Amino acid sequence: MYDHEMRSVRLRTTQYALLAWLGHAGKVRQRDLVALTHLDETTLTRNLRPLIDAGWADICPGDDRREKLVRLTAAGAAKLRQARPAWDRAQKRMRSRLPEGKWATLMALLPELTRLADKD
Repeated sequence: MYDHEMRSVRLRTTQYALLAWLGHAGKVRQRDLVALTHLDETTLTRNLRPLIDAGWADICPGDDRREKLVRLTAAGAAKLRQARPAWDRAQKRMRSRLPEGKWATLMALLPELTRLADKD
């Protein structure tokens, strides 16, 4: 459902999520982005590559030259704004399929589910 809506703006759901995280985080160390997104470093790197290639994100040096910061570009912010209505449509469709009150329950459970999934 989400991927279907995102196709209209030529994004995958994972790409939209990363753009949204970058929009929220600003310049962020890649290892901190790993923690924010709950992705392993290899998966994050693989998912960032198309965003960087499209010019929606870039990597710049941090204060320490060994440190790499990831940030949303102006083109990435524009893409995120363009994609937001598609995301909102998918969210609305999902909410409409759930019984009354279940959306709020799901949103309340997600942080705990994420925490449990991150356990080794």
